[in-house]
Amino acid sequence: MSEKKILVFGGTGSIGRSLAIKLKEDNYSPIILSRNENELKNLSEETNCEYRVCDVLNTDKIIEISKEFKDNIFGIAYCVGSINLKPLKLTKDEDFLESFKVNTLGAINVIKQNQESLAKNNGSILLYSTIAVKQGFTNHTIISTAKGAIEGLTLSLAAEFAPKIRVNCIAPSLTDAKMTQKIISNEAIRKAIENMHPLPKIGSGEDFSDIGAFLLSKKNSWITGQIFHIDGGRSTLRIKS
Repeated sequence: MSEKKILVFGGTGSIGRSLAIKLKEDNYSPIILSRNENELKNLSEETNCEYRVCDVLNTDKIIEISKEFKDNIFGIAYCVGSINLKPLKLTKDEDFLESFKVNTLGAINVIKQNQESLAKNNGSILLYSTIAVKQGFTNHTIISTAKGAIEGLTLSLAAEFAPKIRVNCIAPSLTDAKMTQKIISNEAIRKAIENMHPLPKIGSGEDFSDIGAFLLSKKNSWITGQIFHIDGGRSTLRIKS
């Protein structure tokens, strides 16, 4: 087994799962991490990947895992996300703070604890944002604020960590995942959302796995500080209605 470990936080989600499978195919050793031990066990058996139970809000656990794999960490993928959609007038301070903790501060703490190892191994960091940062959507203030910070973090750290560590970000459009089922389980709503994309479909984890694995790998020798919009063209193109 390869000793090139890549920590995949949010590894049981559709994006993290597909990324771990692709990394395994590319002869890396992904460590899948999430809060749900049953899902981790099932995915570990399916993919033959190591796993660790980890809540990204538990800094002590992050430190413990980072120390365990210290010498062999070549990459970090922070695929953790949340969705909390509501009009601004109905939001509370806690909504923004909780979203920032999960989506942004968790990533910051993971990176801080592994910066030394990544620098030693000329490693790579991959973060995930959302199309809602570039294109404004109603009721998205909570998540777009937290993920906007992720895009700023990507650029800042890419500058700070160069040339030892590459830092990039993928900004997906709506993806078929556990946390989006309330939105896309209705077939009429799903079809309407699909048709908002120039390439009319809802994203899947596999749509991000090839580029994600490439950005984390040694094949990527000259890309850093970039935000990749993998969104069926929705953030940049307009189609005839």
